[in-house]
Amino acid sequence: MANNNQKGVQNQVLLTITAPTGIFYQGYTDIVTVKTALGYIGLQSGRTPLFTNIEVGNLTIGWDNKPDTVKCYIGGGLIYADSKKINILTDNIINVKNIDLQRALRERDMIIKQIEEASHNDQVKRLKLESKLKKTLFKIDAYNNFNK
Repeated sequence: MANNNQKGVQNQVLLTITAPTGIFYQGYTDIVTVKTALGYIGLQSGRTPLFTNIEVGNLTIGWDNKPDTVKCYIGGGLIYADSKKINILTDNIINVKNIDLQRALRERDMIIKQIEEASHNDQVKRLKLESKLKKTLFKIDAYNNFNK
């Protein structure tokens, strides 16, 4: 993903998102909105330190109504934020512009079929499939919400 402006201004915070493939995003932004266990929160410069888990959901870089806003699906992760920087570690993030909706719909249908066919005695397999289904449904939801 392309880097945002690198200069930054007083009201902005340096955001770095790291995935297994490397830096997904690095640049200055006014706000980052992400889902935690307590719900969606917006992180801006000047905040007190925060270290928490990121829930599966949407991640927005910038103000929602601005043309340069980056909207993403994130499959969970960790976040550390202080007054000047925000660091996010995740193993699953994608810009909603790059979501293949048809592929996600096929994946959803395949997982539902696997859950239906899974033995009721194999709880571990069912839980893994349900977790995978949850992530796929959030990805579809992110695509639909941001591509109206």
